[in-house]
Amino acid sequence: MSDFLNREPKAFFRYFQQISAIPRGSGNEKAMGDYLVGFALNHNLECTRDEVGNVLIRKPAFPSARVEDAVLIQGHMDMVCEKNVDTVHDFMKDPIELEERDGFLYAKGTTLGADDGAAVAYMLAILDDDTLLHPDLECLFTVQEETGLIGAERFDASPIRAKLMINLDSGPDDTLLISCAGGMRTHLTKEVTFLPFSGEAMKISIRGLAGGHSGDDIGKCRGNAIKLMGRVLLNLSEETAICLAKIGGGGKDNAIPRECDAVIAAADPQAVREMIKRLDTVIKQELGVKDGGFQLTCESCEAPSQMMEGKDSKELIALLNLAPNGVLTMSPRMEGLVESSCNLGVIVTEKNKVVLTFAPRSSVESLQDDTGLKLELLAKTFGCSYSHDSRYPGWQYEPQSKLREIFAQCYRELNGGAMKMEAIHAGLECGLIKAKKPELDIVSTGPVIYDFHTPNEHLDMDSCLRLWKLLKKVLGMLAGKV
Repeated sequence: MSDFLNREPKAFFRYFQQISAIPRGSGNEKAMGDYLVGFALNHNLECTRDEVGNVLIRKPAFPSARVEDAVLIQGHMDMVCEKNVDTVHDFMKDPIELEERDGFLYAKGTTLGADDGAAVAYMLAILDDDTLLHPDLECLFTVQEETGLIGAERFDASPIRAKLMINLDSGPDDTLLISCAGGMRTHLTKEVTFLPFSGEAMKISIRGLAGGHSGDDIGKCRGNAIKLMGRVLLNLSEETAICLAKIGGGGKDNAIPRECDAVIAAADPQAVREMIKRLDTVIKQELGVKDGGFQLTCESCEAPSQMMEGKDSKELIALLNLAPNGVLTMSPRMEGLVESSCNLGVIVTEKNKVVLTFAPRSSVESLQDDTGLKLELLAKTFGCSYSHDSRYPGWQYEPQSKLREIFAQCYRELNGGAMKMEAIHAGLECGLIKAKKPELDIVSTGPVIYDFHTPNEHLDMDSCLRLWKLLKKVLGMLAGKV
């Protein structure tokens, strides 16, 4: 541990060690908030804490600095709590045990919490350094980011004075994020009539798809098990008489579903088997190496007591085939950036209804509205009820950004090359804060973190020093350093 604490930047690692001793899973951030308030009091810094638990700490500019370029630095204090099966750890009270291995910082059998404890440690190190040249600083520590961006959504941004914002919840340190998508959840519920089961009961299964994150991976053209099942059922219904009994697939709306099962009543089981065999070959060829594990199978199964009425079965199959899914639009401003998308993430059969959950995303709010209207039209066309929830705004790319130019210049002077500029199709707190303070000029970066949200999460310690040097240089330039 002594070697670990002697790594540069020492203040960053010292504070990271201190916050790692404080339980701070999402929804359990009170002790972390108490620590931050105590830090502010001990350093004679202005501090406020709102009802949900967000903490805002202010530090006046270095005496010789310009004050017109106040900066908001932001990250979230909560972490994802995951552990190995054989690890004994209570995230409500036990500290995270840190260990250094080959230049990386790990936790012993649990998530490390560098997402986003690194941001907290950077902000504390900056606030603690009275020799650091900087403009007026506002450091915002939000809560419950990992469970729906709740802290940022409920934060009252009206007291924020800054016009520039640095979010520290991305990375790596050679990359600047300059846009992110917003999102929401849409639920379509179709009530169905059930009749006594008749015919041969057959279970159709899709397995082996790669899946992935519905934002980061939506542009990789991976197979969606629910959509593929809809296609399979449509082809079967054109070939022979079938009727759905139940269908289920996917586990999370923000994940591309890898598996789906359907139980059908078949008038001609042999025709079903032959069609399944052909479709398995066709879809495998279409998916190619990007989803090389795809498997489509069918087998006879125990007959359930009931099946859907024919009209409802046909309408549900049609709905699955016409539902928007995957990339909807690409950005005209940034080459290769998915601008809007929709993921059909979950389908479940519950008593007398089938519920479909979609996760639309867009960095352009008007396009998000458009996707919502199309889903509503789909629902009305097929006799479904619908609802939208958990909406959060995107952070749209701005062609002009003073802060982006300063980061690029400072990175070039430090490293001799160009800093990467990227936009992501996932959500960040930046979108919510930008919606509250539209005048904010925002960028996002962070150190190199691998396998976050898993017990193998680890932090590249060299990248922590590289980012520290970059942040100091940027703040110095904003303060008027030549």
